[in-house]
Amino acid sequence: MKCVLTIAGHDLSHGAGITKDLEVFSSLGLQAVSVPTSFVVQGPEGATAIEPVPMGVFSQMLEKAGEAFPLSGIKIGVLADGPHVEGVARFLAGRRGIPVVLDPVMAAKTGLRLITDEGLKALVERLLPLASSVTPNIDEAEVLVKEKIGSAHAMERAARAISEMGPAHVFLKGGHLAGRPVDLLFDGEEMTRHEKERREKAVHGTGCLFSSLLLSFAVMGYPAKEAFFETERLMERLVNESCQPREGGYFYAFPGLSASQDAERWEVLQAMGEAAERLREIDAADLVPAVQMNMGYAVRGARTTEDVAAFPGRIGTRRGRLCFKGPAEFGVSSPVARLCLTYMARYPFMRAAVDLRYDEAVLARARERGLSTVFRDRRKEPEEVKAGEGGSLDALVEAALALTEGPPDIIYDHGDVGKEPIIRLFAREPRELLNKMEMMRR
Repeated sequence: MKCVLTIAGHDLSHGAGITKDLEVFSSLGLQAVSVPTSFVVQGPEGATAIEPVPMGVFSQMLEKAGEAFPLSGIKIGVLADGPHVEGVARFLAGRRGIPVVLDPVMAAKTGLRLITDEGLKALVERLLPLASSVTPNIDEAEVLVKEKIGSAHAMERAARAISEMGPAHVFLKGGHLAGRPVDLLFDGEEMTRHEKERREKAVHGTGCLFSSLLLSFAVMGYPAKEAFFETERLMERLVNESCQPREGGYFYAFPGLSASQDAERWEVLQAMGEAAERLREIDAADLVPAVQMNMGYAVRGARTTEDVAAFPGRIGTRRGRLCFKGPAEFGVSSPVARLCLTYMARYPFMRAAVDLRYDEAVLARARERGLSTVFRDRRKEPEEVKAGEGGSLDALVEAALALTEGPPDIIYDHGDVGKEPIIRLFAREPRELLNKMEMMRR
């Protein structure tokens, strides 16, 4: 596993700085170590103060990071002051040949200065020539080139000027300009543009996200242009999925959460694929209701039907064998998804459900083998519940769960006008669900 180092400020709110960098790196499969330059007093309303890390401790941590880990890349963010910049410059001087991404952070969104004038001067003179890539926004680029940037043409001129200061690649972010945002990559010869939609969100830590994503892809071997496009793609997703920890404050992005959700959705689909194969093996056609069968499996913390995987078009029978119309997908079956969601509202660990043909003998075997059952009479449901879209099913599960002290294995009913009697089986995951089904059939 490749190892990368982040040298930046520590943001207690985990919206930016070294903790956000570490989250990005680990979400992309990289080992990461960090050396803080400063501590930033930061909350959802913005940064209010910064305190540099004592140089003695900072130097020791840098030395340990360089000795103890085979570094494949380095990301640099908030540097605070001149001595910290000089320390980083000395550290980089002996580490040529690996990607070094410099995010020239100068101020927080609140306007709080995050680097002294002495530190900024040293950054330009000492660090820019050592960086392989630099990622300024418009405001930072204006400081570097000492002129106003008010257009895409001025952005290109600034990117060229910054390139002459030493870095091989200049990634200039244009989100601070009016109109449609345009980011630029200049590699010393070619100018690459990326246009994107403006999002009406004030997201904390976008500069840190951008630079740490960029370093990650560089370490993975992506050419600069490919790393640029992949970073832009992920940035768009992270901004879209960002949320406010406190109303009225900045939005925060969570790449670790996005990565874990992707992995979990893949695991859910894998489990459903395995369940389909096992269903075919055990030949459960005798358990398929007249309205056909479906099985659902929800991700952890599922909130909507889009978080529950099921089989499209339900599972039917053909010539006495189970018939699937396609592999499991998310959001394709509202009924079984609502079963899972309503059940999970009380027992969040019970994430799988399947509807089975009503059979007294099957219920008797389930009870003999220790499965718990709960009956609800759908004919006694209030008319307003019956009339609501999906409300009858929700009410059925909620009422059944209210009768038990723990999660029942089975909720069943005798049907109603236009509604077939059904056995609904629940479990933690599909494998357990199928084990219970086999117990009921023996």
